[in-house]
Amino acid sequence: MKELFLRLNKAIIQKEETVLVTVTASSGSTPRRAGARMLVGTSGRLVGTIGGGAIEFRAEKIAKEVLRDKVSKAEKFILAPNDSADLGMICGGNVTLFFHYLSYRDPAVSRVCTEIIRHFESNQQCWLITGINAEGANDFGLYSSDIGIIGDVTAELDSETFKLGLSEIKVDKHIYLIESLLQAGKVFVFGAGHVAQAVVPILKTLAFYCVILDDREQLVTETFFPDADQRMVIDMENIEQSIQLTEADYAIVMTRGHQFDFLLTKQLLATKAHYIGVMGSKQKIAIQIRRLKESGFSMEEIERINMPIGLKIKAETPAELAISVAGELIEKRAETARKSPSK
Repeated sequence: MKELFLRLNKAIIQKEETVLVTVTASSGSTPRRAGARMLVGTSGRLVGTIGGGAIEFRAEKIAKEVLRDKVSKAEKFILAPNDSADLGMICGGNVTLFFHYLSYRDPAVSRVCTEIIRHFESNQQCWLITGINAEGANDFGLYSSDIGIIGDVTAELDSETFKLGLSEIKVDKHIYLIESLLQAGKVFVFGAGHVAQAVVPILKTLAFYCVILDDREQLVTETFFPDADQRMVIDMENIEQSIQLTEADYAIVMTRGHQFDFLLTKQLLATKAHYIGVMGSKQKIAIQIRRLKESGFSMEEIERINMPIGLKIKAETPAELAISVAGELIEKRAETARKSPSK
């Protein structure tokens, strides 16, 4: 999502008009769910995707019409054959898109874009607010706890409206799509070895906020982890003095030895971390379970830990293990998103 607004900011600087195409509703077997977005300029798609194929091709054509007419609008597509309104696709479902005209001349668009980028850089949650039902209207705004509501949207939106995930809110006759933009929670990667060096770049491409932690200062560097959002040298036996994990955070344990894994696992079980994963062989995991039981942890508590970490894809190399771990975190994040409250 950050890339989309960086590209929008570039378009504003270059005095280029754009259209933000958003999936506002979908049903059946559709390529992307509600909240998927792409940015279109006069040359075509600039960044993002709403599913590719025929629907994206048709959406680009409509977006160029919106650029010409400078009027926002909604369009509904039927993704099934043998229908007069279909796109010749066999997915079987319906999707509604909103084409939001964004002018570089509009100071509200520029300010919203600038604030979103600033919030991403400081890892501060914010919510994009887009009107999705008014023909010709360009309701475009932002909310965060430190600046309140800005942009061309009503100030009557209640602060309780802004929850994690995607929601649709009606105020008077206006319907707003409201989306939290930052991924909730951080991924704390304990251990700066080869697998960690492979997994962090992959997680970053998936919009996870990554913190790499180790007690070896020579490894916790920009040279080894150029993509990490934070790099921390910590005491592995007392992580509480350096960090606090919340119920939105993920913890990945892949240190250089059994003892460090055990010490970390005991500490992590005392936190509210949303996810705890430990890398290791079957024998190593069996030893960890035995030692945790001997330390007084129940099996119910131990079962909070995902071990061995990662999807079961027979991964062996650091790169393969990184993909396995990333796949599991995608799954956990998707489960959380489905449980997020909306109105």
